[in-house]
Formats: sequence, structure tokens, C-alpha cells
Amino acid sequence: MDKRNELLLRVYILLFVFGLISLIMIGRVIKISLFEGDKWRSKANNNIQWVEMASERGNIFDCRGNILATSLPFFDIRMDLLAPKDEIFNAGIDSLAYLLARDFSGEASAAEWRRKLAGDRKLGQENQKKGVRYTKIVDNITLDELASLKNYPIFRHGKYKGGLIVIRKNKRFKPYGELASRTIGVDRSNASKVGLENAFDKVLSGPVANVLMKKVSGGVKIPLFDPSELKVEKGDDLVTTIDMTMQDLVHKELSNAVLNHKASAGTAILMDVESGAIKAMANLENNPKGIREVQNYAVANLGEPGSTFKLASYLAMMEDANLELDQLVNLQGGKKKFYDLTMKDSNPHGKFWVSAAEAFKMSSNIGVATLAQEAYPTKDAQVDFVNRLDSFGLTSKTGIEIVGESTPSVKHPKVSTGEWYGTTLPWMAHGYELMLTPLQVVNFCNAIANDGTLMKPFTVSEIIRDGEVWESFNKKVLKKQIASPGNIRNMQRLLKSTVLDGTGKSVRSDLVEIAGKTGTTRVNYADKNAEKEYNASFVGYFPADNPKYTLLVQVYNPSAGKFYGGQVAGPVFKNIAEGVMLVDDQLMQDITDEAGGNLVKSYHAGYSGDYDVVLDYLGLKASVPTRNRWVDISPKEDVISVQKKMIVKNKIPDLKGMGLRDALYVMENLGVKYKVYGVGRVWRQTIEPGQVIDGKTLIVYLK
Repeated sequence: MDKRNELLLRVYILLFVFGLISLIMIGRVIKISLFEGDKWRSKANNNIQWVEMASERGNIFDCRGNILATSLPFFDIRMDLLAPKDEIFNAGIDSLAYLLARDFSGEASAAEWRRKLAGDRKLGQENQKKGVRYTKIVDNITLDELASLKNYPIFRHGKYKGGLIVIRKNKRFKPYGELASRTIGVDRSNASKVGLENAFDKVLSGPVANVLMKKVSGGVKIPLFDPSELKVEKGDDLVTTIDMTMQDLVHKELSNAVLNHKASAGTAILMDVESGAIKAMANLENNPKGIREVQNYAVANLGEPGSTFKLASYLAMMEDANLELDQLVNLQGGKKKFYDLTMKDSNPHGKFWVSAAEAFKMSSNIGVATLAQEAYPTKDAQVDFVNRLDSFGLTSKTGIEIVGESTPSVKHPKVSTGEWYGTTLPWMAHGYELMLTPLQVVNFCNAIANDGTLMKPFTVSEIIRDGEVWESFNKKVLKKQIASPGNIRNMQRLLKSTVLDGTGKSVRSDLVEIAGKTGTTRVNYADKNAEKEYNASFVGYFPADNPKYTLLVQVYNPSAGKFYGGQVAGPVFKNIAEGVMLVDDQLMQDITDEAGGNLVKSYHAGYSGDYDVVLDYLGLKASVPTRNRWVDISPKEDVISVQKKMIVKNKIPDLKGMGLRDALYVMENLGVKYKVYGVGRVWRQTIEPGQVIDGKTLIVYLK
């Protein structure tokens, strides 16, 4: 045999031996695995169990990518005091006790830690104390704290040599606190989840993994692995329609109103006209713990809408009885009897014959009730009225994804026979004897703003899985046209006129034209002896001629003296509308162009000393009036004009061109109440310079 063949033979022999050894090892592994499997299965009936471990819950985002809700990992730490050998325990116990006391000072001192751990270990070794194998060290530590703790003496040897036991759990966290809290919802371990956490629970939860857990004393379950090293599956993410910039604005304005008017609660809903997307939804309760989001008034709270329902009554009469806006109606001075009940207008106005349009603008209860009786004189005709409300979508839920929407309560002449009286129609016409949620009211108003198209409100636009869009939710039309285009235009004219010179005059704004309707509802009218309670509301849209947003504000039981919708809810609506105009980039651009906002780019005002330094640095020659603290600066052809700016005590200052720092300094020193919106320099203020400071709030807009 030559050397080449001899070498090949040796290689074959080596490969044969290696293969044989491999087969033997595989057999041993299989045998061991089968044995271990039998071992775990036998123990599974006792204290080893497969337990479902929830995946990491998905995130919830707003439309700008801000995180509204996320899950953060936390860890409970236990120690098996009998696991470390004596040399490891004795060498590290002093340092371990010191570090535990230093980093978790609320638990115990170093001496107390040493005494506890060493003492319990000794008692456990002598079988005089049970449970020392799972001694509590600390709960609810973060991932960073866990990483540090794993390097502590004794613990650095791991679970089996160092006795370190790690129990992982996730906690839901809302970075924005109370903002949109009820809309986002609550993730509870039981079945009582609410909001989007409930509606999209299966999506957010993700897959469930089975994990081996060991049951120890006290019913505690300890994982048979280090959960911090486990690859945890993650649920899908939600992208909502909520805009947290707008949500913050809505929350603050509504919160101020609830506090200032000593109301029990308030709700506000801002939605996109064209799509029905909810941009902000606040539900604030005034309780001993402060202003909190406790329940979703917007979606679930049924109530008599009051005068905001006159929108539906007028539109129904236009469709069914050809009501004309110049049709006359007798208000009988503001007091009229319908069958056995007397109806009053909110104020004793003393008017008699007015047009239907005038009756709407002044929100006359008698006007709409009389017109309704004339339009629907018989029970059969009154069936038509209720059917018309049904065609408007006012007898059904809107279908929003959030669980818990209440069904409208609307009487029917042929069905609610025991509850339908001669007074029912007149009272329904001005918003009583029927119940709707705020969401249902604003959604109907949105259809008017949307030229008659009724949309389905929605709060979630996308589901994200593994970084990709898995499902999109597009706008959904519930009804293409709820009324004829001509009658929709008539309603739009009525809503504009109500703000221009009707009950909604408090909502008039120099910044944006608003269309809308006031509402004032007496809540406890059935109890003649009770102190009167009211709900104040305003519903409308803006800009009036090219609507972008619909908004409803409702304040429950204001008790500080004012209770009319125009007094309580109207100013909130106005402030929100103006604020939204400034955070919507397109609307802001429109305003700036219309107001000559480009002038602000070349116009400055502020502290004279600052401009003296700046102009000198730039090498520009300009005479800064050093004797005057404040100056106006503007370029004129090839020179810079510097003029004195007069700031007069007790008078509203001219802030145009000032930066925020200077504007705040001036207002604070003059004692001016103010609100500021936007970023940059002042380009507009709501009170003209030179007027006496009389406690009114000056709103300042930056650009």
C-alpha cells in the first residue's frame, strides 16, 4: 500500500470513530432529555408549571409620533440564601449589604441588611426557618438598576451560585399624564380595561409565551430562567388621530373653565371636519384630588342637549315642512303655554312677531317649539319628525371604536305611547325629553360643517407591526347627504349669524370667523324645590366659510354665578379655536398672509440696550435712544429706523415685534393678565395698545 492510500485509510478510520462517538453522545443526550422531560413532567403536577407570560404591550402614538402610552419593564428581586457556598457568601456579604443600603436606602441600613441575610441563611441551613430560599430584596427596579445589581458581590455569580432570582413584570406608563387619559384608556390585569387600551386590547397585547415557573411558599411563582435575558415578544403599535399639541390646548382651556366656574365636570371634542378624525378629546372631573380624567363624558354620558339641538329641529323643519328663514313666528313676549305646561325663553325679551332666523339667533325656545307644532301638527306628522332625526343619525350610535358609547334615547310617538304627550314635541324641539351624548351632538354639527356629509368619528389611523403599517383605517362616510344642499347652506348661515349678532357673540374672534350655537340646559327641572342646576355648552366649527375643525365644549353644573352657554362654554370654544389656528401650520399660514404677517419679519421691538449691542456688532450705524428703555426697529430702504416705544403705566402696551422674553417682562411689570400662543415674535395682540388695563386677559400671538 502506497503512502497516499495509507493516509486516506487513516482519515476514514478517524471519521468513523468520530461519527461513532457522536452517535453515542446524541444517544446520551436523547436519553437525558427524555429523563429530564419525565422529571419536569412529573414535577409539573406539583410545583413546576407552564405559565402564560404576556408579551410586551404595544405603544400608542399620537398623529405626530409622540408616545401616549408605553410599557416599561420592572423587576422584583429575590435571593436564594442557601444557593451560595460559604466562601462566596462570607467573602461578599459585607460589600453586598453596603451596596444594597446605598442604592436602596429605603429598605434597610447596611448593618440591618447583613444581619438579616446572614441570620436567615444560618436559620435556613439549620432547618429552623422556611422561605429563606426566596428572601425579598427589592421590588420594582428598572432595567438599569438590574444591570448594576447583577454586578454586586455574590449576585455576580448568578442564580445557582449567587442565589439571584429575577422576576420580570411590565408597567404601563403615560408620558403626558392626564392629557387624553380617558381616551387612551387604562390597561388593567382584569377585564375592566377602558378606552383604546380596551378597544384594541388584542392588537396591543401581542402573542403569549408559555414559560416554566416554580411555585414556592406563599403562592409566589419564580421563573426557571432569568427573564431579563428572555427575548420578549411585542404587541402591535397604534397610531391615533389625537394631536397632543391640540390636546394640551383643549385640556388647559377646559380645565380653567371647570375651575373658574366651580363646575362638577367638563368635556370638549375637537374633530377634523372632512374626515371625522378626533384631534382632541378631554373629559375632566373636578374632584377632591383635583382636575382628573375619570370617565369618558364625551362618549358615554347621555344628557338632554338643550338649545344645541335646535340645529336638528330647524333642519328637520326645513326638510319636512319647507321652513323659510324669513317665516314669521310669534314669541308672545317670551312666555307661552303649550297644553298644560308653560314655556319661557331664557330672558324676558318682550318680543312678539320675529322671523325664524331671528328666533334662532336669539335661541328662543318658544320660537322653535311653535314652529315645530306648526310643522308637525298631528301624531303621524310627529312620526315624520322622529324619522327625520333618524335620517340625521341622531337615533343611533356614531360607531366610534372606543367601547362604552351610549345609545341615544329618542322618544317615538307610536312606540313610546306611554311617554308621548301633547307637550313632548315642543320640548323635544328645544332639546328636552330626549338624550344624546356630546359626541353625537358634535358629530351632527360636523355634518353641517361638512356640507351635509355625515362621517364616522374615529381615533385610530394605523396599526404598526414590526415597524410596518399592517392596517390603515380610512375615513368612513355614514351618510353622503343628510339634507338638501340648500338647507345645509341655510343652517350654515344661521350658525354664522348666531355668532355675529346672536347668543354666541362671546365667541366672536378677530383671528378666526366662527359659526356655532349656544346651549343652556336646566338639568333638574323636574324637582321644583331643588336649587337649579345647568349644563352650559357651545357647538360649532371654524373657519366659518371653509370649515377645518368642529368643536363642542360642555361644562357641567357651573356654580360660580354664570351658567349660560355663551357665558361659560363660549369663551372656552373661542380660546381653543384661536389656539388651534396657531398650531395648524396651514391655517397659521393663511392667517399670516391675510394679516400681512410678512411685515413682522422685518419689524423688531425690545430692550434698547440689546439692540445697541447687536447693531454695533453688525457694524450698522443707527442711533439708539439710550434714554428710552424700549425701542421699535425697522429697516427703511438702506437705513435702520430706531424709534422710542412708549410703555405707559396702567395702559395696554404695544408688544408687536417683541420677543417672548421682553413681552413677558413688560406684561408682568404692568400687571397685565395674559395668554401666549406660538413661537417667535409678537405679531398680534387681542387688546389694542393704549386701552386701560382693566383685568381683561390680553392674548398674544407669536410668529
